[in-house]
Amino acid sequence: MKASMFFYVLTFVSFMTNGQVTNEFNAAIEKEVNQQLWQNFKTAFETRNATLFNSLHTDDVMRITPNGIRVGKQYKDRVSGNYARTDAPERKIDFWIEHRIYTGDNGYEVGYFRIISTIDGKSNEYFGRFSVTLRKVNGKWLIAQDWDTDQINGKKITATDFEKGTILNLK
Repeated sequence: MKASMFFYVLTFVSFMTNGQVTNEFNAAIEKEVNQQLWQNFKTAFETRNATLFNSLHTDDVMRITPNGIRVGKQYKDRVSGNYARTDAPERKIDFWIEHRIYTGDNGYEVGYFRIISTIDGKSNEYFGRFSVTLRKVNGKWLIAQDWDTDQINGKKITATDFEKGTILNLK
């Protein structure tokens, strides 16, 4: 009886220790992803820096929208054209991440975003949910697949949905 109790306690402690290592490992990766990817994404998006924005995506990135799929150069050329527009409104973006999963040099994140677009002093908010697949290439986390939507189960995503989470603390 004592031997079986010892086995259960040892197994429980082993799982608990493994979970702590995993949480510490994930926290380190999350910090790295925030610094390498999301901070630069926010900067590139808000300043319309196409070179920086495109550098945050793999060469074979797959961008999925309701209008179709763009892959690699086709997507990056589209970004470059859109970011070069001189009549584009000022915009800000914020994120909160709902799920993060990593294994080796691959990751998957799901979260929400808020875009505040300002035209002639009038601001409009736009909310959405995103899903990205990440790949670490040459020591840098990049977006390999990107999908987003403004609806969940046919219901428009609103400020209420966005405010359920904690905004990533990005500069």
